[in-house]
Amino acid sequence: MSHMIVAGSTGLIGSHIAQQLTDPQQRVTLLSRRKISPPHVHQQTNIDYFTSGQLPASTSIQDTVFCALGTTIKKAGSKPAFEQVDLTLVVELATAAKAAGFKKFVVVSSLGVKPDTTNFYLATKAKMEAALTDLGFASLVIVRPSLLLGQRSEFRMGERFAEFAATLLSPLFKGKLARYKPVQAEDVARAMIHLATHETTPVSVVESESIQQLAAQ
Repeated sequence: MSHMIVAGSTGLIGSHIAQQLTDPQQRVTLLSRRKISPPHVHQQTNIDYFTSGQLPASTSIQDTVFCALGTTIKKAGSKPAFEQVDLTLVVELATAAKAAGFKKFVVVSSLGVKPDTTNFYLATKAKMEAALTDLGFASLVIVRPSLLLGQRSEFRMGERFAEFAATLLSPLFKGKLARYKPVQAEDVARAMIHLATHETTPVSVVESESIQQLAAQ
């Protein structure tokens, strides 16, 4: 029986991953910084930070850690607070997973990530990707979705407006613009689960257009 761990399981993508992990041959543990309500069918562990020894030891090459941790600068309150979640916490989780023997790590990043960007949000994601790559997992999968669509637990006016506008203009995202087409969070989750099962290369970077193609399959 393989063990699947989902960090950020109350978030937009993480909650969909939890819902879609229905294989009875998989043991699923949800890691969350807040209590899940109503209680989920999977085992839940509340945790605010990660250190070596906190995760159970991996016993199967199919054991996977899904990382859907993330926030926004506005919600976090400051750039350092944002970096604490989207960089430090993610790297802590990956380090603990590597120490526990997990071979597979699947993480959510962002469309547009590149090392030389001056955008703070994307630069933070770039640092995260680099740090995880250096850990040397047997299989590290980095997914870079575009604007996420889906029902969030909290109302965000700016994101709702952006979602509405992007959905309205969605038919225009063709050719070179296809990579910017908004993607449903449930499709990102579906692609991540597929990649955890089928991807075996040391580092795979999956852009938003490929995410949507995988989900459609």
